[in-house]
Amino acid sequence: MSQMQSREESWTTVVGTIRKGMRVIAPDGSCLGHVTGVQGDEVMLDGDDGKDFISLTQVDGVGEEGVLLQGRGDATFGLGAEP
Repeated sequence: MSQMQSREESWTTVVGTIRKGMRVIAPDGSCLGHVTGVQGDEVMLDGDDGKDFISLTQVDGVGEEGVLLQGRGDATFGLGAEP
């Protein structure tokens, strides 16, 4: 399936400005891949296992080091917020 590719190099999002080539960093500090683009509310990346994406709702912040993901894993899945 062919998709139109964006020639943009940066995208302004609700979490900050994401640039092509930025590292996507898991909460444990490992690199999941690099940003190849932003489509709607998804950050496209080229990880070790091929093309993939993450939702902007998974992003904790954007900085010089890259796109940092939130620390929501199995330990907190299904738990309500603490009052």
